[in-house]
Amino acid sequence: KEVLMMSKDWIAKIKGCPSAREAFDVTEEAKESLGKVFLDLVEEPWVGVMELQKSLRNVPIVRLDCPAVVLVGAPNVGKSSIVRAISSGTPEVNNYPFTTRGMTMGHVQVFWESDDDVAAGNVAGVSIPTQRHLSQEKLVKRGIKTRRMKEEEALQVYSREKKTKDGGSVEEEEGTGSSTMIDDDDDDDDDNDDSIKDHNDVSIAITPPKSTPIISKKIFPISQLCQIMDSPGLLRRDDPNAVRNEMEELTLAAMAHLPTAVMYVMDLSGGAGDKCSSVEDQLVLRRELRARFPRRPWIDVVAKVDLGIVEGGRE
Repeated sequence: KEVLMMSKDWIAKIKGCPSAREAFDVTEEAKESLGKVFLDLVEEPWVGVMELQKSLRNVPIVRLDCPAVVLVGAPNVGKSSIVRAISSGTPEVNNYPFTTRGMTMGHVQVFWESDDDVAAGNVAGVSIPTQRHLSQEKLVKRGIKTRRMKEEEALQVYSREKKTKDGGSVEEEEGTGSSTMIDDDDDDDDDNDDSIKDHNDVSIAITPPKSTPIISKKIFPISQLCQIMDSPGLLRRDDPNAVRNEMEELTLAAMAHLPTAVMYVMDLSGGAGDKCSSVEDQLVLRRELRARFPRRPWIDVVAKVDLGIVEGGRE
């Protein structure tokens, strides 16, 4: 409104000029004056929008069509290390409390061989998708195919036709709803042979080097992309209504408002630090959270078991 009122005054001044030369000079002066006033008015909200944009870039995007698990627990119990080991997430890991100050998102692709295995929880294999695979999946769901995706699809059709002409067997892939990820580097194929484990194995999650993601070479009829969320540590509060800091509120908000399961991580070795993550504090915090979110799918995980468990650590 202020700019509009000033512009009317300048227009009247320009119309009153006796010559074209003077009108031109007044017009240039009006442009400079109005531009300065405009910048002064929009500087503060514009800077605010820029800061908001930078902040939103670091906010993890939670897909509501994919299962999600949030890792919670006291500070320095190993949540970030687990996220780095089982997903594509790369949170900072250090041996001191409150290393994690925000939410970090990772992804893992889980495979099953049949509906019965899904119901029984028998995982056939897992893989850690790269950012390219995640972007491709989003495009496929929107019905968009990039040139590279079309080239890969044409190559698969050509390979099937060639095998058919040569008399070889071709696996039926239509109608299975399979989700297969193709690795760009053929040199990594030999390193990924161990990416699929039998469901009877004790350990299903594999810890790959971050430079070589696990890519399943076998086609499974059922697959699901899952989200793994790292969160800031929570402190034991004797008063349930006590005010928590912003990082703790972020973790509680994820548990309260996002459709996630809860993986409660504990360090019962005594190495997390007695100041804020003693074994007693962790167990009290677990009971508090379990009572606060009784309907959440819940699993307890004990980290750093190789360091042993202190006496009285198990409930």
